[in-house]
Amino acid sequence: MLIRFAVSCKARSYGEVVQIAIGRTARVLSEICIIVNNAGVLIVYLIIMGDVMSSSVRHIGVFDKWLGHVFWDHRKLLVLVVMVVFLAPLCVLDRIDSLSMTSVASVALAVVFVVVCFAVAFIKLIEGKIEAPRMSPDFTFPD
Repeated sequence: MLIRFAVSCKARSYGEVVQIAIGRTARVLSEICIIVNNAGVLIVYLIIMGDVMSSSVRHIGVFDKWLGHVFWDHRKLLVLVVMVVFLAPLCVLDRIDSLSMTSVASVALAVVFVVVCFAVAFIKLIEGKIEAPRMSPDFTFPD
């Protein structure tokens, strides 16, 4: 329904569809909601990336395993470098169409991540280093 309405009113963005359907105030409000949502998702991704790539008290990070514990293994520096090198250039793009390849790459990386996690879990399960996952919740009460 949204696509039909966008085609019939010749809108090129979601904001234009909202403006035509509800008004300018609703467009501004919807764009603010989209910005807040995207910022939250970006923060979550940066937190996960910082936890996985850098070391902490509980686990050894990827960089620590590969290169040893040195100055680039710190979480704050790692997140700053990722933001400056990878994310800041995306902010200067004029058209959202330029991000199509970035979206494809992110989906491909997500699929690779899921496959690698599955493979590691399966190997550890076969080796007996982890228990088989429960297929239903445990309803037993402690004594």
